[in-house]
Amino acid sequence: MALLAVVGWLVTRGPGAPAPGLATPEQGPTEPRASGTEEVRGLALGGEVSEGRTAAVSEVEEPRALATGGDGALRGRVVSDALGSPLPGATVTITRRVHSEFRLPDTEERDARQPVVTAVTDDEGRFEVAVPTAVPLDVEASASDHASARRDHLFAGDDVELRLGAAAVLEGVLTRASDGSPVVGALVLGRDSRRVEQCRAHTDAGGRFLFEDLQAGLLSVEITPLDAAPPPSKSVELRAGVHTRLDLALEAGVRIHGIVSDSLGRPIVGAEVGLGASFLRSVLTDVQGRYEMSGLGGARRRDLDDLRARAGGYGNERMRLGEAELAGDTRLDFVLHPARIATGRVVDAEGAPIEGVYVAGVGSKSVEGVSRSDWESTLTGSDGRFELTSLHVMIDHQLFLRKDGYGTRVYDFPADEGDRERIDHGDLVLLSGGRIEGTLRAQTGTPLPDHLVKLRGANEDLGRFRPEAEPLKGTWVTAVRHSRTDTQGRFHFTDLPGGELKVTASVRGRPGSKAEATVELPEGGQVEGVELTLDLGDPITGVVLTPDGLPAIGVFVQVAGGEEAPRIRAPSGGGGRFELLGVTEDMGAVELFTIMASYNWRNPRAPLGASRAVTAFAGDDDVVLQLRELVSLTGRVEGAEGQPAAGVQVLAYLAGTPRVPPAVLTRATSDEKGAFRLDLPEECPVDLVTATPKLDADAEAAEQAPPEPAVREFVASDAQGVVLRFDE
Repeated sequence: MALLAVVGWLVTRGPGAPAPGLATPEQGPTEPRASGTEEVRGLALGGEVSEGRTAAVSEVEEPRALATGGDGALRGRVVSDALGSPLPGATVTITRRVHSEFRLPDTEERDARQPVVTAVTDDEGRFEVAVPTAVPLDVEASASDHASARRDHLFAGDDVELRLGAAAVLEGVLTRASDGSPVVGALVLGRDSRRVEQCRAHTDAGGRFLFEDLQAGLLSVEITPLDAAPPPSKSVELRAGVHTRLDLALEAGVRIHGIVSDSLGRPIVGAEVGLGASFLRSVLTDVQGRYEMSGLGGARRRDLDDLRARAGGYGNERMRLGEAELAGDTRLDFVLHPARIATGRVVDAEGAPIEGVYVAGVGSKSVEGVSRSDWESTLTGSDGRFELTSLHVMIDHQLFLRKDGYGTRVYDFPADEGDRERIDHGDLVLLSGGRIEGTLRAQTGTPLPDHLVKLRGANEDLGRFRPEAEPLKGTWVTAVRHSRTDTQGRFHFTDLPGGELKVTASVRGRPGSKAEATVELPEGGQVEGVELTLDLGDPITGVVLTPDGLPAIGVFVQVAGGEEAPRIRAPSGGGGRFELLGVTEDMGAVELFTIMASYNWRNPRAPLGASRAVTAFAGDDDVVLQLRELVSLTGRVEGAEGQPAAGVQVLAYLAGTPRVPPAVLTRATSDEKGAFRLDLPEECPVDLVTATPKLDADAEAAEQAPPEPAVREFVASDAQGVVLRFDE
């Protein structure tokens, strides 16, 4: 009865229960994010966590039978930090992301999630449940009066401890800067320092949001309003038992509108216009082909770098808007061209059709100065057939096929794809998937938990449809998988095709320092015991502070060096603390500095810049880096005869350091009078270098060589009237 009472309290009054008058936080399970690529950075995914495109995905069959013991069980203990004792009656929810190893731009599939099992801890706070083997799992533990704890990339056979501290509370109000009215329905999404989603909610009728059961630590908050400009993401340090507020006034942003038509000028009804490869914040065209998007231009206007339009039967198109082209009300029209069609049928080894296979046409190519990319996907029907109807005619494609329990396969399109309107791939056979398992260790032999491991490679018959041609390049999306080691340093890759596959782990910033193993995997086979050893060096730890001594969170600390030197870096977290991995004794003394823009991305009104460089050695644990106030350097770019040079980019490097792209402190572009201004840290001598200016049409016609860059060395960061002049 006591247990039932606890469960009843959780359902009606627990952390997920709505507060009176406030929007209910839609707190989904953890969601590891992809970095890297690609998607429009700084924008939230939007919507609720997906359970798949259709029932065929959300109810996908288990890739492996559930075991009843041994390595088929996931065990753990839930402990209360607040009480200092195990937590009986805590709820443990285990889920898995269907496509967790792939970085799909298709957000619906990228977030597709399966429930696995839910358990309640016993009197000693322990749980043990049967789970699929070799499948990465996400675990969340919750209990009343505690913050929920989440772990991702755990595997069967793991034994994990989840510590629940006192809950941190975050609430706030979003209003419009113009009139103070509430911003209703905005998505508020929080991620931890590993980019794992911790919370999400939509603002209510008063523009309010509330999260009551967050873990202490650094939280990056991303806000996506429906009709206002997204602000820069905010780094918030949460403390156990402390109530934190985040109130923001949002700018109106700009309105982008226009018409989507075909090559004959006819409007396209129902065309989708959105941001980036994932078509975030998308809208549909009306019967006259018109669309309208409001509230763009926020977060340093990065959301305007990649606007796209697509429609069934047409290839997608993309456009970029620079500062010079942007007005409060901007018209942007798209012209879509008929697309290529690809068809086929997916069958098993016995020739029987396979339903629910995720099939995507994938490709990217730069044509006529425009970089285009495709990721069109569908699911096979009960007859195993698929049809992709919107493949861009200017792009070379691959076919990507994936379903749990089968080896993922990739095929290059035929070499004459560009000459064909329709391509039938015939029958494509999916065979039972293989598996690779192993352990990642440090140089000391200690298992390395929670470390990125990549697998590269594809099926041996990838070139089946273009046997005489070179394989396509730039296909890392389909040929590279990403996973992480569990608490025991173990990694697993499943649903693999047969062939030569390569497993790699590396130290961030040191691509030359990596552990790698090549595996010959038989079709449907299993390879165990792969051992990788990685030299992480001795960590350098310290703190980043503002000029007045307060912690500066979200600042990247990097090891300085030349073109061949490692680019080891790490962000400062709670309390401004940072830890740099990868510095070894043989490197000797290294110089650390802060990447100046990393603080101002989240604090655009803070006039702070990079710290002074500090010398450190492997193993140092008390390094202090203090940000500096910004000052302005002004100047003018001139041609050889003293005439103003407009549109020339001026780059600032720390004086005397190698002039390589990652070392640029800041940059500016000269105006029509040749003038420029750079905001730099105080007492920070710099070298100024111009980028190659654009030649006018007459100069290009005469094949005139561009002038050498103009350079000024050791310039004070607050110098005024500096002249950069091109030589003859």
